[in-house]
Amino acid sequence: MLGKDGCSNLEEQQKVLRPVIRLLKKYKLVIIGDREFHSVELAQWLHKQNIGFVFRQKKDTTFRKKRQKFQPLSSIEIYPGIRSFYPDVKVTQKQGFGWFNLAVYWKRKYRGKQDKEAWYLLTNLPDLNTAIKIYAQRFGIEAMFKDCKTGGYNARKFPSQP
Repeated sequence: MLGKDGCSNLEEQQKVLRPVIRLLKKYKLVIIGDREFHSVELAQWLHKQNIGFVFRQKKDTTFRKKRQKFQPLSSIEIYPGIRSFYPDVKVTQKQGFGWFNLAVYWKRKYRGKQDKEAWYLLTNLPDLNTAIKIYAQRFGIEAMFKDCKTGGYNARKFPSQP
């Protein structure tokens, strides 16, 4: 766990992930990241190591399909109940990054509840359903993190802190 709130840089992310990757090298890994870990640099680094990833992107992130102009993710026509998959897109206008897949999903209204916005997921996984299914597992992880951080375990407090 990183000792700060907010976005971390690639070096910090690699420092946290390297020991985990070494420890679990016998398993097929998929790294899930929210918009704090939306880094295209991290995606590229994981992809080079043959590690799967699904990273939620901010809707103002730019992307382009082959032979088209860059546009913000928010320009994709999406409404509740819709899901789309765009293979081989380039996300962000930074130079030197490869082509990945983009899964776009906005959960339909269920039991009177509606998500406020769509998911824009950068991934190297091969299809829409796999990317959505894996990213959705993140919400169980969030509940566990909340328990560990503030639900009585206080994992963020160090022994020297009151």
